[in-house]
Amino acid sequence: MNNIRTVILFAAMSASLWSCGTGIVRHDDDPTPSVEKLEIRASTTVIEADGTDAVQLEVLADGVPVTEGVRLYDGATNLAIELPSMTFTTTEPGTYYFWAAYGTAHTEQLKVTAVGFDLPSLPEDPEPDNTSFVRRVLLTQFTGTGCGFCPGMIEILRSVLADEDYASRVVHTAAHTYNNTDPAYLSQPLNQAMGVSDYPTVVADMAYSYRNYLDEGGLRDMLDQAYDASAANAGISAATAFADGQLVVMASVKAAVTAEYCIGAWLLEDGIYGKQTNYNRPGTWTGDYDTHDNCIRYADSRVSNVDYCGFSLGTVEAGRSAEYVFTIGFEDDWIPDNCHVAVFVTERRDRGWAVNNVVDVPLNGSAAFEYE
Repeated sequence: MNNIRTVILFAAMSASLWSCGTGIVRHDDDPTPSVEKLEIRASTTVIEADGTDAVQLEVLADGVPVTEGVRLYDGATNLAIELPSMTFTTTEPGTYYFWAAYGTAHTEQLKVTAVGFDLPSLPEDPEPDNTSFVRRVLLTQFTGTGCGFCPGMIEILRSVLADEDYASRVVHTAAHTYNNTDPAYLSQPLNQAMGVSDYPTVVADMAYSYRNYLDEGGLRDMLDQAYDASAANAGISAATAFADGQLVVMASVKAAVTAEYCIGAWLLEDGIYGKQTNYNRPGTWTGDYDTHDNCIRYADSRVSNVDYCGFSLGTVEAGRSAEYVFTIGFEDDWIPDNCHVAVFVTERRDRGWAVNNVVDVPLNGSAAFEYE
């Protein structure tokens, strides 16, 4: 599976990958000065494979752009390549890898994905001067078909989300991390990242958790607490395009408050059938629990196994926007017609990073900034 991520800040920032250390290819007699940090940057890492759409590469030595003495390499073969003006175009869809060397230093590899279809365009901002955004909570249900008590949590979730007051303030996702025989099993350790060891558990905004599957009122209280924990400090617009097993998600985060933000995208699938274990409480857990919706197929927000808070947008000034591009390759058993994407933005709080806002976007669809 490929997942390529690009950040382009309107405040003139671009995606960057960097590494320190000695080069794979040594040039000990090279007169170029030694550097502590060598970076390779790209204007974007997702392009259309039309021979025209281009990636502009840039190499920085200790933060200073350099061209003389820079050597570019094909990351797949580690062979030197020539790119006139350090510009890359192609007519062949695929994933391409580049790295650069300067003296004895080299960068990490940079991935560029070329797709054989039109990239999505973000929807027009309906109110460019407005920053009073609608806010939603990212609700993540940790579950699994082998979890016999999970029908209890499913019951109270269904009841709460049948209430429009809650449904309108929540984007529901389900992480099937309990048993690997589950047809919706998520192998990514999202449960570790959110400190989940007991099932069932629900987590709101990566900051609040709830385990009592017999107490609907407690779940409502937890969701209220999560919602009230922050104003909508940022809004999200997004557009998606899917073809040939490849999904591209273009997202924009607009700040109401100047702050550092991160962004993530989770691919969700509905209608996955899996026989649910049910430790039935007499006359209580009698519903259909075998069809599973909002199942997380891929969480494109991984910083580490214990951190899925998303990828840095840097500091975004109030009233300004930052863009990010995701690409996710589909596996054969994922059904595109049943899929949608949760795009979320996180912010720093006292206890670490927490979700500030989230939107749910259909495949080959879009969601504009939503204002109160």
